[in-house]
Parts: sequence; C-alpha cells; structure tokens
Amino acid sequence: MSEELKHIADMMFEISGKNTKEILEDFFDSLNKIFKPLVGGLESEYNYYINQKDIDDIIFDIGNYSLNKIKENQFPSKVAVGKDQIKVYYSKIIELRNNVEIKGVVYPEVLNKEKLRVIFDV
Repeated sequence: MSEELKHIADMMFEISGKNTKEILEDFFDSLNKIFKPLVGGLESEYNYYINQKDIDDIIFDIGNYSLNKIKENQFPSKVAVGKDQIKVYYSKIIELRNNVEIKGVVYPEVLNKEKLRVIFDV
C-alpha cells in the first residue's frame, strides 16, 4: 500500500508491488489519497506500449498522463497489464474532495525491483 513520506517542497509517496500491475495499482492508490475522488462509470481507456521500458519510465509516463486526465475530469480506476502493453481505464470524476494541484510526476526513484519513491511537483 502506498505511503506518503515527508518531503520539503513537494509530495512524496513510496509505492510497491510484486509486478508492474501491483506497482501501478499502488501508484493509483497514492492518487486516491491525494485527491479523494468520487467517480462514476468508466469513460475512456489508454493503451501504453511497454517496449522494453523500465518501471520508473512507465510510472513517469502513465503518471503524468493520468494527472492530465484528472484535469479533464477523468480518474484512473483500473489497470490491466499484458505482455506488450498496459491498459489504464478512466472513470468520470463527480467530485474531488481534496482540491490539490499536482503539476506532475517529477522523479520516480527505484529503490529495488518491488519498491519506488515517487515525487509529485505541487
């Protein structure tokens, strides 16, 4: 489960999982903790092609894409990981109960193969 850590200027979470799907689910859990969304049904999906990318690049790309979708009133709700691609499903945002502005994912730091620290620029 994601855990918020102390960081001087920005917001930092430690996320973990045994595989890419679990790590992404934990990353989305951190977004839930930040924004506290109330969502409706699924509205869209995003296909991300892995192409030999490392987990820190995946978190950076999908994280920033998801933050842009939040600005478009869609929140990441579900993730499916295949051999060559990741599919992220987005739900309509009814309300964000914590109105925080996150500018972007700045730095995902790999601690080991199952744990990362993610810094959000606020």
